[in-house]
Amino acid sequence: MFKKIIKVTGILLLVGFSFFYTEKVTKIAREKDPIMVKINDEKKSSLISVVNPIINNDEYIPGINGCEINVDESYSKMRSVGEFKEELLVMKEIQSKETSKNKYIVSGNKVYKNVSIIFLLEKEIDDELINFLTLKDIKSNFFIDGEYLENDLVTIKFISENNNIYYLGQNRKYEEDYILYNNNLISMNGKNESNYCLVNEKDDKTLKLCSDYNMSVIKVDYINDNIYKTVKTNLENGTIFVFDTDDIEEVKVSINYILSKGYNIVTLDKLLDERNDCN
Repeated sequence: MFKKIIKVTGILLLVGFSFFYTEKVTKIAREKDPIMVKINDEKKSSLISVVNPIINNDEYIPGINGCEINVDESYSKMRSVGEFKEELLVMKEIQSKETSKNKYIVSGNKVYKNVSIIFLLEKEIDDELINFLTLKDIKSNFFIDGEYLENDLVTIKFISENNNIYYLGQNRKYEEDYILYNNNLISMNGKNESNYCLVNEKDDKTLKLCSDYNMSVIKVDYINDNIYKTVKTNLENGTIFVFDTDDIEEVKVSINYILSKGYNIVTLDKLLDERNDCN
């Protein structure tokens, strides 16, 4: 019996070693394949490094993911045609290990010449503002009070045709009893997910609540006076402007100034997106 066990064990070890040896030989042969050699050369020269987010204690400014060649997928495609072809290279994203969870987003990334504008909607919408945004082909962001959101879904659907909409809380306060219900209203009646909370002062309770619901928290000062001067002073890559005012004329002047300086006004999901399509 003992000899039989030894014999079986020996056979298993031999089989295991055979598989290991075969795999190792195959790997060595693959690495010496001219196609693989060329792919590895291209990998070194085509690397796009990650732009890491900027983190200052509990504040977060998004970065941009990097890109590198997916060696296995690229090799598999080229082996099927028998030669290296640059157009068959497959890229993949390299992600930063940092996330905005439990941190306040205070800006978009500083790489692109993009900014976002936010309007707070708690009462009847100003048609002049909507007409201006439509005329300028500007896609902005509206944070909407929960009571208004529930009582005027027709207007909400209209606004969401060209803008992103998000939940502002009940009287600017986020509460667990309402957050999921109002986010679902937006999801069903708008064209984007309500995945951001908005505050103008740090509030750890709101930060935790929104993070628990997989919502990132944007913390920026609201602009309610000296609108044009404030915009002019703070205009730079990644800035988020929150207009908390009824002075539509000065808002329009400020937006025209932003555009005159060559900035793109984009929605929050684009401004804060860290993905890289790697094309």
